[in-house]
Amino acid sequence: MNESAKNKEIVLTGQYLGVVEEFLPDKRSTYVRDGQIFATKTGIVSIDKKRRAIEVKSYQDENRKTIKINDILIGTIQFLRLYSVGISFATINNKIHFNSSYFGNIHVSHISHKFIEKIADAFQITDIVRAKVIKQEQNEYSLSTVGKDFGVIHADCSICGSTLEKIGQNKLKCSRCGSTENRKLASDYGNVSESLRY
Repeated sequence: MNESAKNKEIVLTGQYLGVVEEFLPDKRSTYVRDGQIFATKTGIVSIDKKRRAIEVKSYQDENRKTIKINDILIGTIQFLRLYSVGISFATINNKIHFNSSYFGNIHVSHISHKFIEKIADAFQITDIVRAKVIKQEQNEYSLSTVGKDFGVIHADCSICGSTLEKIGQNKLKCSRCGSTENRKLASDYGNVSESLRY
């Protein structure tokens, strides 16, 4: 009788993993024949003990450089339009992307739960923003900053360029020139603790 695969074990395509009575097979990385589960790709076994589910993950899955829906990214506002802003990506799921060719837009309807009349009340050029990917259109991505974890994580004064300090829920103040500005802030504005890696 074959022995079931263990968590974090490296397996090859076609290798026996277990039986359907033991594990719930993953449609993307396993197949079932006569009640037995086999790997459809070479990779590392991942077993979800709560769900009793088994799947095979490849190194590329873990360290991918492509973007998928629901990915979290950090980027810089490049320009403001009447109803949207353009963002160039710097990190995707905490992984740094040097010279990233990815580009995203946040439409005014995806900025906040609250009504935003003017884009400039939520973002300014050079703001650093954390957002979520919600849709892909060709090589551009639609993003959202709805939710407390999303929004501006760093902003500079639009008058003198100094770093702005948080003084209210979505209010910032410049300690150098005294200017106050509005932004759609992430809850950890000014206290971001992302562990970024390449």
